[in-house]
Amino acid sequence: MAKIKNDYFKLVEEQAGYCVKASKLIVDMVENYSPFNLAFKCERMHEIEHAADQLHRSIILKLTAEFITPIDQEDILRLSQIIEDISDSLDEAVQEFYMYHVNVAPKGVEELAKIIDKCVNALYEAVSRLRDFKKPEKLRDILDSITQIEEEADAKYAEVVYKLFQDETDAKILIGHKAIYDSLEDCCDLCDHAANMIEQIIMKNT
Repeated sequence: MAKIKNDYFKLVEEQAGYCVKASKLIVDMVENYSPFNLAFKCERMHEIEHAADQLHRSIILKLTAEFITPIDQEDILRLSQIIEDISDSLDEAVQEFYMYHVNVAPKGVEELAKIIDKCVNALYEAVSRLRDFKKPEKLRDILDSITQIEEEADAKYAEVVYKLFQDETDAKILIGHKAIYDSLEDCCDLCDHAANMIEQIIMKNT
C-alpha cells in the first residue's frame, strides 16, 4: 500500500497557528492602542500573513503531487482555503486601522477582538484534533463552542455598529470604524465556516 508522504493534519494545524498569532497581535494592538505604532503592527501582521500564505501554497503543491491522503484532497483544500481566508481577514483589519487613519480605537473593538481571539483559538484546538476524526466526541464539543462564540461575536458586532451609527456623525470615522468591525466579524464567520467543514469531514469519514 502506498504511503502518505505528508502529514496534512500537522500542516493544517500549523496553518491555523498563524491565525492564532494574528489574532493575538490584534488583541495586543487594541488593548494598548496607539496610532503611532500602526506601521510597525501592519508590518508584523504582514509577516504573519505572508508566512501563512506560503504554507497554504505549499499545501496545495503537496496535494497536487500526492494521490494518497488521509481524507479527501478536496476537503483538505477547502479547509486550508478557509483558514487562509481567516488570516487574510485579520490582516485586513489591521490594514484598515492604518488606511483609515484611525486615531482612537473604535468603541467596543477590544471586546470584539477578544471574542475573535477566543474563536480562533478554539478553531486551532479543533484543527489540532482533526486527526482523531474517527473518535469525534471531544472534537464535536469544540465545534459546538465555535458556533457559540460566533453567535457571541454576532451580538457584539450588532451592538457596536448600532452604537457607532447612534453616536457618530463624522463620515470618515463611520467608514473606518465600520470597516474594522466588518473584518473582525468576518473572521468569526469564517471560523464557523471552518467548523462546519470539519463536521462534514467527520460525517464523510465515520
